[in-house]
Amino acid sequence: MIINMKKDQKTSNFKITSHTLLQAYLYLVSFVTLGILIIGIGLTSKALLSYKFPIPFSYTLDFANKEEDFRNEEGIPYGEFQECYFGREVMTFYERDFCFDKSIRKTELITGVSLILSMSFLFAIHQYGISKIKEENIDLFIKKAYFFLSLGFYSFLTIVMIPFTVYYLADFFLFEPTKDMYVGPSAPAMNVTIMIILIPLWIYFFKKATALKEK
Repeated sequence: MIINMKKDQKTSNFKITSHTLLQAYLYLVSFVTLGILIIGIGLTSKALLSYKFPIPFSYTLDFANKEEDFRNEEGIPYGEFQECYFGREVMTFYERDFCFDKSIRKTELITGVSLILSMSFLFAIHQYGISKIKEENIDLFIKKAYFFLSLGFYSFLTIVMIPFTVYYLADFFLFEPTKDMYVGPSAPAMNVTIMIILIPLWIYFFKKATALKEK
């Protein structure tokens, strides 16, 4: 009799109700919208920084074509020569000519701001929904899954982003163009911004996950 009662208690703990599914939905959407929000912030900062700092800090540029490279061995041009194709403009950095499409800044700025506004709204709405759930009604397993999954995700991204960001910064500041290069230095702007966001998130989810592990 006692054994049967214990079995019933165990099975009831794993019962999936509409309330449980609602909590899973709220946490899942919060997780996804926060990730997309970070991308939006990265794109926006990348575009904005290109107006304040040199463009190569935000965008990796291609070297402009040289007329002598556009001829065959007999000196005859292959066709109509253009320093930059696809509507890109010639810009000079590091005493070399590069090609850059100025419209990409406007496009990424609009995209980034759109992502920030929409994802911030959705994230706030779903976090508000979570806050309205009474503490005694919260499914602890779903809550733990959310915080531990977020901790693993953002800690992994931070660990990956730190060396990449350091490399991109070093490549940018120590860049010296040579004749056999076709592209400029790696642009570190977006990496720097995302890393700055990821580190506080990592710390936040680490504290939350640590507080939950004893429950």
